[in-house]
Amino acid sequence: MRISRFMKAHMDDMARTNRFKVEIHGPMGIRMRGIRCTGVSIPGRTISTNTHTINQAGPPREHPSSVDYGGKVDLTFMLDTTFEDHQKIAMWNSYIYDEAWGFRYPEEYWGTVKITQFDRQDWPIYEVELLEAWPSSFGELTYDSAGEGAIQTFSCTIQYRTWLSSYENSPSGLLGGLFKKVSRKL
Repeated sequence: MRISRFMKAHMDDMARTNRFKVEIHGPMGIRMRGIRCTGVSIPGRTISTNTHTINQAGPPREHPSSVDYGGKVDLTFMLDTTFEDHQKIAMWNSYIYDEAWGFRYPEEYWGTVKITQFDRQDWPIYEVELLEAWPSSFGELTYDSAGEGAIQTFSCTIQYRTWLSSYENSPSGLLGGLFKKVSRKL
């Protein structure tokens, strides 16, 4: 067997970084499909530990003490001439703080952000849902009259408390895997 055939067969089935979708659901009916989202990172999770010793002579042992879900993600959007994405993020951000009354209760401004990874046939393979999410900041818009007319972009930071993930291609035995693979091709 030639190595190039082997590599081609396996490289076609690899996940790609440019195959994703972002859905944002906020208060006041704010909904964004994120089709103009050009960059986002899926958060990780870290379990912090504390050192514990049973007695002075014994070796120390690490015990889990807390879970860190990352707490924030940065998103980058391309803007069309309506500035719709920028308007919605700015409106959500300004909804959090009222000049007359101060900050709202968190339950009033929390939303969710769903990030979906697709395979090469546009089938979802991995999904992360950020819970208790809200935009803590959005970036400035920059202009340059000497530039080449690049597409206008802006970035925002979404804070969240925790996240859930799901895998579409979870191992489910040989028959389950074959059934999923065949049903997708149909």
